[in-house]
Amino acid sequence: MNRSFQQELAERLLERHSGDLSSLIMLFPSLRARTFFNNALSQLVTKPTWQPKWTTIDTLMESISGLVRGERIRLITELFKIYKKYHPNETIDKFYFWGDMLIADFDMIDKYRVDASQLLRNIEEIKELEVDVSYLTPEQLRIISFWKSIGDNDSLSEQKKRFLHIWRTLPKIYEEYRSQLASLGFAYTGMIYRTAIERIANKEEIKLPKGRFVIAGFNALSTTEKMLFDYLATRGAEFYWDADDYYVNNESHEAGMFMRDNLKSYPPTEPISSNNFRNTDKHIRSIACVSNVVQCKYASQLLEELSKNGPLDKRTAIVLTDENMLIPMLHSLPESVDRVNITMGYPLKITLVHSFIERLLELQAHSRKREQSDAFYHVDVLSILSHPYIVDIDNEKPAAIYNNIVTNRIVSVDSTMFSEDDALSVIFSKKDNWQSIAQYLLDVLSMLLSNRNKLDSMQVDYIQVAYDEIVKLKLSVEKCDTEITSEIFVSVVRRHLQTITIPYEGEPLEGVQIMGILETRNIDFDNVILLSMTDTNFPGDKTGQSSFIPYNLRAAYGLPTPEQHEAMYAY
Repeated sequence: MNRSFQQELAERLLERHSGDLSSLIMLFPSLRARTFFNNALSQLVTKPTWQPKWTTIDTLMESISGLVRGERIRLITELFKIYKKYHPNETIDKFYFWGDMLIADFDMIDKYRVDASQLLRNIEEIKELEVDVSYLTPEQLRIISFWKSIGDNDSLSEQKKRFLHIWRTLPKIYEEYRSQLASLGFAYTGMIYRTAIERIANKEEIKLPKGRFVIAGFNALSTTEKMLFDYLATRGAEFYWDADDYYVNNESHEAGMFMRDNLKSYPPTEPISSNNFRNTDKHIRSIACVSNVVQCKYASQLLEELSKNGPLDKRTAIVLTDENMLIPMLHSLPESVDRVNITMGYPLKITLVHSFIERLLELQAHSRKREQSDAFYHVDVLSILSHPYIVDIDNEKPAAIYNNIVTNRIVSVDSTMFSEDDALSVIFSKKDNWQSIAQYLLDVLSMLLSNRNKLDSMQVDYIQVAYDEIVKLKLSVEKCDTEITSEIFVSVVRRHLQTITIPYEGEPLEGVQIMGILETRNIDFDNVILLSMTDTNFPGDKTGQSSFIPYNLRAAYGLPTPEQHEAMYAY
């Protein structure tokens, strides 16, 4: 069997630094690669040895820049404060999606060190260049071509008018946003990267951990990452690449697009085997399935077949191109798979706590205030009383009230019906403004956490995550300096919770590995099962989606395009 990249790398480093591995500072593209390298190293050492130090590009950039990465929701609300100065009619719930998109664009601009004032320059200034185009570069001609395609103001559609209305304000929003974040001491990732590289370029005093850097297994690099590697190379950094001659030497093969440049810019300190693809026997099966469920069932059948040759371990991977396949895949695993390690996050939106919060929000939306009490719509009340959380904590009182409502056909349920139970009194109380709704959600979730001994431990973890996210959301909205309604806050809560994923914890070196595409970097497997391998998911077109920066402008300014996205996934 051919040795894996991690095994060869461990051998090379032991040969070069056998007496002083602890002086090395390892840089991998993922935590998973680090774990597998440690495992490969442990199998080679024959005496007690201090392992190398570890760091990440994010950690280095934060250390150099003096900034820390801000919470996502706080970054969005700080951007909203700037954005509403130029677009006063925008509400934060509608802005939430736009805000996320803008931050992603600003992040990309900074990571690739693009001059934002040029990229986001006034359209009228660009049209002035059309008078004489003889001195323009192909990239500049591409920019003009794009703006010509927009058309004249008189013939613009509503969508194009809105795009231009936002585009004209972006330069000021970008500058003011960066200035605001710098004053607060936190930033988005791209701003951290750019600030760090500017400090390096200005030859400011930089504090880095002492030791020799070993940079291994990277592929696609942004401009700021290349400049960091340039700086580390001057400090004696070693470079190792996980590449194969099959695609590196083939100029037309997109999998080698980034690697060909990397090998020239940062020659490997020592070569790692580069002809495994041709020298390894492969058995590839392409299987058509009529549905996602059938895919999972068939994957289970394949695992059963593989397990006949011995217990399945970390050398077998199930790679999901679609995160929505995670739950059906877990439910389909055969009995022969007794251990599984999951590197993907579990979406909060498909947990019980999310459904419970939804029912609480619906309860508040349909509630009414009476003179001496509150009234609730019976459908909302019954859905909460029958929820597993309520049933698990105390089934008798909720069941009695439930039966009373159904038996007597009560449509509008009075809050006095819950007055004898403290927990139900907390749940069935009407709130009138967004602050009280936020505190209401926290109080109910806190009540659930106080009964953790009656709930499944995994559910307790989910509830804690939801509680923490609502705390962050409440604090961030308070800093928006704007009045919002209860309806807007509820909409923001829903949008935010839809985006949260909960990381799994497990033993990464045991059992079948279930992971996403990018998590497979630098790791070699004997058996790989790829699910949903269609153009929509693999490679998909994530680069061109959800961005204000059109394709022609991306290409002209050297920003990632769908072609580069495909090259990354091909690798």
